[in-house]
Amino acid sequence: MGIREQGGVMDSAKGKYEKLKEIKGEALLAIKDGDSAFCVAPDMGGRIFASAGGMSVHRIDLENAASPVRPFNNFGGGNFWPAPEGGRFGFNYRGNDWYVQEGINNQLFDVLAHDGVSAVIRKRVKLLNRAGTVVEAMMKRKVTVGKKPELLKECKLSACLTYATEDSFEILNNVSIDEGLIACWTLEQFDANENTFSFCLTDTPQEAINFDFYEHPGQRIVYYEKGFGYRTDGKKKGQIGIRKEASPKAIGFLDVERKLVCIRQNFSSAKDGLYFNIADNDQPQGPFSATDTYSIFNSDTDGKFFELETVGCADVRGKKLLGSHLVSMTSFAVFKRGEDIEKWLIEKTS
Repeated sequence: MGIREQGGVMDSAKGKYEKLKEIKGEALLAIKDGDSAFCVAPDMGGRIFASAGGMSVHRIDLENAASPVRPFNNFGGGNFWPAPEGGRFGFNYRGNDWYVQEGINNQLFDVLAHDGVSAVIRKRVKLLNRAGTVVEAMMKRKVTVGKKPELLKECKLSACLTYATEDSFEILNNVSIDEGLIACWTLEQFDANENTFSFCLTDTPQEAINFDFYEHPGQRIVYYEKGFGYRTDGKKKGQIGIRKEASPKAIGFLDVERKLVCIRQNFSSAKDGLYFNIADNDQPQGPFSATDTYSIFNSDTDGKFFELETVGCADVRGKKLLGSHLVSMTSFAVFKRGEDIEKWLIEKTS
């Protein structure tokens, strides 16, 4: 299937999770599941970082974690973000200048609960969109140990970790959908190398992809009978959306060299809500020009990372913006044999 490449294995990433724990100490809400673990970071945007069988699986910027003073503290991990990024209602623009607002970049979450299997955090944020509308919202995240997904049930694994995230925005002031939109958007970020290859499982792969965000990825996209692949090696900036109408079952990535598979699933309970274009583009056809439930981003060589993203929708009543609610599940599986990973993907996409 063309996913195996030589070299580029990031062995140095294995200990980053433990190093992050040393840097942050008790500021992290740590949860252990057998020989795997994850943590929630209330003072790092509520991000999630994970270790599967001792292997650090996320991109982690340890230097930024130790000194969080950048205009955008892109720590890595699993981020919780307000959509849209661009367009008329984008939260990441002042005129034509891209930025990250203080409430997202630096404001701490309050810890509501933390035990052996879950953590709940919350903060009240005041956001300004590109149209000049102030959106006041309660931003809440709950992370819980999850069960191994059916997609991995018959696999021979040396380690497996699953967590479920329930993310929400509750709008606290009066905002019309003519003035602004909001949706939960989760972005799990990973180090890219020659072996990282992303995929989507869907019965209609040829119609599933929204290519409107950046330049068409060209031969980086490979179609299968029941899915498609996207070469996410951190060498060429690009992003694709995956349309709600395609009923995608999951997205994920493979790293055969590290014997690692990640699966992300969107279980949003607001499937009848208002979907819109979440991306960082001009959106010439307006904010409702896309209805995606997943997205995959590949950076250029400056970033050397990629993201697997689940996308929610706006909850509305009439024209009143109520908020957004998104339930996602993320699983990491370390296979006993790397060669079984390609066989697994062939089986799932045939």
